[in-house]
Amino acid sequence: MVTPHKNDISMEEFEARYQEITKLYDYAEELVNTVESQFVQNPAAQLEIVESLINDLSDATDVLSEEFLLIAESKKYNTQNKASKKHIEGSLRKIFAALNDYNARVRDIGKKAHGAIMNIADVIVKKIQRQVEQIVIIFLEFIHISLMNIMGKMELEALKVRDPRIVALMMHQQAMQQQ
Repeated sequence: MVTPHKNDISMEEFEARYQEITKLYDYAEELVNTVESQFVQNPAAQLEIVESLINDLSDATDVLSEEFLLIAESKKYNTQNKASKKHIEGSLRKIFAALNDYNARVRDIGKKAHGAIMNIADVIVKKIQRQVEQIVIIFLEFIHISLMNIMGKMELEALKVRDPRIVALMMHQQAMQQQ
């Protein structure tokens, strides 16, 4: 099922999508809370693991929320969309890179500990991954973005399997480009 065209979306639906984007701030806060958790033996070490992810997630969410407001504003006033494809793709890419870096840090720690280690933040990171995928779909509804510029091939293939809407949106964008 292809999502409604941007002209069919109410301001309430725009607000709901905006809330989906800003939900990333809540996840960043949850990551901060892992540092202060009673289950963490070494808060400084935990901070080292999650700090760059928190910073990159927060910075990217700032940009994504601003760009989405530009999209909503253009809809509300029926003006040309001033959102920047470059900023959107860059911010999404920043989040995917930060997630990959986090996973690499946890893997490295696991190797040093001579076995697989699960970090207290892993559950939150999985939620962030799924939320970012939903945000990619939100932006695909309104602006032509290149998923290959945002995520790796493996991530894209996994997303296609998890959410068939992505394939429909990609095909729709391709058709629109050819017109």
